[in-house]
Amino acid sequence: MGQSMKVWQVYGEGEAFVIDGKKMAFELSGCVEAEDAITAFSRACELAVRDHPALAQAAGPFPRPVVNPLEIQEVDAGLAVEVGKVQLDWLES
Repeated sequence: MGQSMKVWQVYGEGEAFVIDGKKMAFELSGCVEAEDAITAFSRACELAVRDHPALAQAAGPFPRPVVNPLEIQEVDAGLAVEVGKVQLDWLES
């Protein structure tokens, strides 16, 4: 029997993405449902790539951009504002 889904708040950063010829970084945050912390961060990235296809660069050949989870915490589902939504803010690096 599988584990029950939990709500996780995630925060991560990415760097070395190239968008319109510029090197960019980003901050990613949001709340997602997942069985564990690792799956939660993967789920947040999957959601983000829908609106930001440039994130797919992280799956390319080396050298490639990096995405790092910095904080992943289980939160009370009643306190989560929008589960299943993430925000990604691009920053010029």
